[in-house]
Amino acid sequence: MGIYVILLREDDPLKNTAMKMIRSGFAVEIKRVKSRLRALVLNPYSSEYLGPWHRELALKYGLVVVDASWRKLDESKFRGIGGVHVKLPPLLPGNPVNYAKPCILSSIEAVAASLYILGFGEDYERLLGLYKWMGTFHELNKELLNAYSRASSPSELIKTIIEFWESDNPCNYALD
Repeated sequence: MGIYVILLREDDPLKNTAMKMIRSGFAVEIKRVKSRLRALVLNPYSSEYLGPWHRELALKYGLVVVDASWRKLDESKFRGIGGVHVKLPPLLPGNPVNYAKPCILSSIEAVAASLYILGFGEDYERLLGLYKWMGTFHELNKELLNAYSRASSPSELIKTIIEFWESDNPCNYALD
């Protein structure tokens, strides 16, 4: 499965997790997604959650992450990007910048979570090795990731989210 990154270059390149995925050969930088492609685009503003039922689409067309600063992120960053836009179910970041702030994942955490939910366990394990704190991400989310990866439909995934978070939308992207 292809992993593609649209780099907006808003973060320190030395600390940028998407650039590390590219340098390690795990992902490829692209400028945009052609509208005729049906790649999965991780978009926190989408109304549709990523679930195991997206696996075949990911296998065929790949997964796209838009690497931008959370402080500058808004819906406009995703306009004009072709593909199927999906958001991740709520998770806790393990990265030192946004540790345990629900849903504020780094690009590598978002890609790793997607891989787990879509059933690409070996690729997930490989990504965990790129940063020491990815082990923390795994520990914080292993129960959630297991539950999300077992959902058989969007409605079952939403029930799972409510069960864990007591809300169907616990993500609050407004930063302090």
